[in-house]
Amino acid sequence: MNVLQEASNVLDQLLVDVRSKFADSQHQQGVLDAFRAFSSAVNWQESWLIAVLSIQTLLFCSVLLFRRNTSYLTGVFVVAMLLVYTSERLNRVLGQHWRSFAGQPYFDKNGIFISAVLSAPLVLDMLVILVCYLLSLSRMLVAMKRQELRHKARQRANQQPAQETKKTS
Repeated sequence: MNVLQEASNVLDQLLVDVRSKFADSQHQQGVLDAFRAFSSAVNWQESWLIAVLSIQTLLFCSVLLFRRNTSYLTGVFVVAMLLVYTSERLNRVLGQHWRSFAGQPYFDKNGIFISAVLSAPLVLDMLVILVCYLLSLSRMLVAMKRQELRHKARQRANQQPAQETKKTS
C-alpha cells in the first residue's frame, strides 16, 4: 500500500511539472513568431541586402543548373564552406562598419543576422551539392556494376565455345 502511495505522489508531482512547463512554454515566443519578428525588423529594401539575396538566389540556381558538373560544384562547395567558416569574423567586421552601407545595425554579437542571411542559404547550397554528389556516385556505381556484369558475361561466353571444342575432340 505504501509503494502505491509513493508512486501516486511521484506521478502527481510529474503531472504538476509537466503542466508548469507547458504553461511556461505558452508564454515564450514560438519559432514562427520569432521568424515574423526577425523579418519585420529587417529593411529588405536596402540595396546591399537585395544584392546579397540576389547573389544567393543566383548561386542556388547555378548549383541546380550545373548539378552534373562536379568541378563547378566542388568550387562552389569550397567557397561556401570558407564563407560559412569565416562568417563570425565577417560579422565582427561588418558590425564595426555597418554605417557605411546599412541603415541600421544588423550585425549583433551573436551573429543571428549573418547566420540567417548568409550562412543558412550557403549551408542549403552545400546540402544540395552533397545530394548531387550522392546521386552522381550512385549513377557511377550502377554504370560500373553493369560493365562488370557485361565483362563477366563475355568471359562466360568465350569460355563456353572453348569447352565445347574440347568435348568434340
